[in-house]
Amino acid sequence: MSSNTLLRHHSHAALTTDPAHLRFPGSALGRFLELRGRRVVRACGAVWYAVPGRFLMSLPYQAMLNPEPAELRRLIRETHTFGARFPSLHWTGLESGLYILRRQPYDIETVHAKHRPRVRKGMEKFHIRPATISELMTQGRALNLNTMARQQRFDAEFGNKRRWETLVEAAFACSEVSFPAAFVGNRMAAYMITCQEQGWLHILHQMSRQEDLPNFPNHVLTYTVTQQAANDESLDAICYGCVPLFAADGLHEYKLRFGYELIPHRSAIQFHPALGPVLNSSIARWAMRCGRRLFPENQFLETIDTVLKGARSSQPPEKK
Repeated sequence: MSSNTLLRHHSHAALTTDPAHLRFPGSALGRFLELRGRRVVRACGAVWYAVPGRFLMSLPYQAMLNPEPAELRRLIRETHTFGARFPSLHWTGLESGLYILRRQPYDIETVHAKHRPRVRKGMEKFHIRPATISELMTQGRALNLNTMARQQRFDAEFGNKRRWETLVEAAFACSEVSFPAAFVGNRMAAYMITCQEQGWLHILHQMSRQEDLPNFPNHVLTYTVTQQAANDESLDAICYGCVPLFAADGLHEYKLRFGYELIPHRSAIQFHPALGPVLNSSIARWAMRCGRRLFPENQFLETIDTVLKGARSSQPPEKK
């Protein structure tokens, strides 16, 4: 496999635009999201996109923000969203961070000793190459449904047939987006969605098939993509996502064992001015405590609870 096989981006005939739109950090990720139907705006020195639940998230993920509170409130009001979340070294907020690996010599010895035999077994069972649009259309959603069932969640963008097709078509309209995947013959066992932009490779999503997990397709896919990117002189770093809003100790350990480092920051959350007092009321807190006691394993309730706590703890830096 050549050094750039998985990081080489597919060409796109449709939806071509002036490359000037990619000069602003986060624009490549933003364009991919916009083509999927997400609202994308530029404000407060960043690109923002709407996530389910009418919340704004900032791009690029590694950019630490320090927005003026009045400007941020105006952004939330004008976009008619419930609030915004962004990483910061200046605001208070949730303890969070990004999983990052800087460019460096990387091989199997870089990987934790417990993962090495799993990667080697995966190498024996699977071959890694970019998935085609046809393979993703016919096989990808099955992997999505399988993965989400294991994680006890559902994301319509990955589970609904029409929305999944829209996502795949959007990806193949963006030269920065790729789908490295693990195959047994022509059957896809695992895939990633990655986006390369301004010296960073972002690993955005990773899905796999349950029946193949004993042969470790995720391990060999993570290793191969990381090894190729870490040795690519055109890249500065790889981002393997941020700390989730729910407990995920296994995922945390998995990423660290592949050589990624958790770079800490604060995740600041700001609600719409009219919504904050309601969600921070004693009644809202009581209702959330009851819900968490009744359904302690519910990932959705845990996420909402974390967001509410984050909003209460998020404050801009004091002006000197």
